[in-house]
Amino acid sequence: MNLSLRWPRRMSRTFTARNGEVLTLRLMKPSDAPLLEKMFYQLSPESRWRRFHMITDHLPPQEISRRARELAAVDNRTAAGAVIALAGTGESAEVVGVVRLARPLGQPDAPEAEAAIVVRDDYQGQGVGAELLRRMVLLARRMQVKKILAVFQSDNDTAIRLFRRLGLPYKMNVTHGASKMYLDAPE
Repeated sequence: MNLSLRWPRRMSRTFTARNGEVLTLRLMKPSDAPLLEKMFYQLSPESRWRRFHMITDHLPPQEISRRARELAAVDNRTAAGAVIALAGTGESAEVVGVVRLARPLGQPDAPEAEAAIVVRDDYQGQGVGAELLRRMVLLARRMQVKKILAVFQSDNDTAIRLFRRLGLPYKMNVTHGASKMYLDAPE
């Protein structure tokens, strides 16, 4: 894997999905919260379950809005960072995928960060998840993360396979129906 240290300047800001659609990839900004909120409503119940590890069908809109603002509050340097994939341009742009890294609360210098990824159902199988994970590795380098932790339901073979395809050294633990993958981030 050829990873540039100076992302995003040296890396293409676009990605062509398997269906031929050109998506924009960039670091998330706090002002992207409304786009995250909109994406949440476009996810199937299963995709929400896979991403948030809980049933979200009856959450009030205020809670979804609050959580979107919380997830978008990234600095892409210390505590948390994220990369988003956008379809469309300008006012019509929609988030179709996001990968996020977050260090433990109050530990901006921790060597480990937890990764989470979600791709909108209508973009799954198009290579978006794999490209977002490649960009996540670059973000981990930028944030000086040494270990990436990914937590999945133990039957989420698709996500486990995506993370394995990164080619990074990893260890896997399975307990109580959850799989935890610890990946060594490249230096």
